[in-house]
Amino acid sequence: MLFSVKGVQGQANSICALKGSSVDLPCSAQHHTSSLKWFTVHWDGSKNVLNELSADGNHLKYKMSEKCNYTLTIKDLTENDTKVYCCSEIANYTGYCYTSEVLLHVADLQVKVIPATEGQTVSLICSSSCPLTENPAAYIWYKNREFLYQDWSPWYQQLVSSEEAVRYSCAVKGYEHLRAPEVSVDSVTSTCFTVTYAKGRMCSEKQTSVDESCSITYPREVGLQRTPAEKDHVTLTCTTGCPLADKQTAYRWYKKRNLMKDEKKQQLSVPSSSLDIFSCAVKDHKDLHSAEVCTDDKSCWSVNYIRRRICALEGSSVDISSQYLYPDNKKPRSKFWYKIKRSGEGEAVKPTEDTGRVQHVDIMNNQHILRINNLKKNDSAEYTFGFQKDDGGSNSNPLGVTLIVS
Repeated sequence: MLFSVKGVQGQANSICALKGSSVDLPCSAQHHTSSLKWFTVHWDGSKNVLNELSADGNHLKYKMSEKCNYTLTIKDLTENDTKVYCCSEIANYTGYCYTSEVLLHVADLQVKVIPATEGQTVSLICSSSCPLTENPAAYIWYKNREFLYQDWSPWYQQLVSSEEAVRYSCAVKGYEHLRAPEVSVDSVTSTCFTVTYAKGRMCSEKQTSVDESCSITYPREVGLQRTPAEKDHVTLTCTTGCPLADKQTAYRWYKKRNLMKDEKKQQLSVPSSSLDIFSCAVKDHKDLHSAEVCTDDKSCWSVNYIRRRICALEGSSVDISSQYLYPDNKKPRSKFWYKIKRSGEGEAVKPTEDTGRVQHVDIMNNQHILRINNLKKNDSAEYTFGFQKDDGGSNSNPLGVTLIVS
């Protein structure tokens, strides 16, 4: 199956396609001539350098077709195909190549396991490493390699508890031959859960190969403690309540919601005079992310959520609650919620306030509630809260609340 992407003249495109699939990259040049060529673009430390792609010799998976308006077809995509591509008559990045470049991401599928709020159970989601540009027609689920069902939602329809010799996998309809590696849920307790992956990117960073199997113990929750330290510093500690996970967990730290690439330990020391917000997470698992913490609660803006995972029945009602802080001398001008589809389809949208079904409720103690009545299955999504500042800026926490309606 071939995946075609339309180019937009004068704008850089970023697309995401499945590993093992094929993709068409059309040249968006105004005038197609026989001298047009395809290049990859890389940064050598001081400038962008173009490398011409051979149309017929060195890589059989690459081909250019004059009949197809100089479309570059890449077959059987691998991680090595993740590059910036452009078409131009000459190898000059500052010329037309600059305005026609396409950034190609190659994604793999993985069954992600997320702790549920109901007892000792977990939820499963068919996840890609980047939002697929081609909107999935449906997701297909397999149990012990046997077909279970297909559905528009990437979420598995039932909560899962630990079961011996039961393995789950998923695929995107039309790409059934590109299944996610199998996953089994080995154990689920009140504080931890253990997962075995047949292979894939979820395995620990200490794994020597993504083709090897691994078992990982995760915490069900991640917290962040703030304690005073010497010399006008504050110590931030990423806590889990799962000692088995602490021994093998790789942590990630975030400052102003941006990744701190060099910080991977369980503790972080920051100046107490800092006005920044911090949070921590388990590597490669955004659902295991702590709340945001300010070094000084009276001087910063932050957004957190009461519960980050909610499962509810169709036809019932649910309250999605947020907590927020703002400086003593400032107040939010307005508040808003966004609904984001987890499968990567479409743009974020604001849930319309509909009397009787969708309501926005302000309560005391800096809390705001999005209340949804008569839940529908297409209400399943991720919901994020934010507010508008007096200076025109906005503040929102992109790590929202996941709602699953079944």
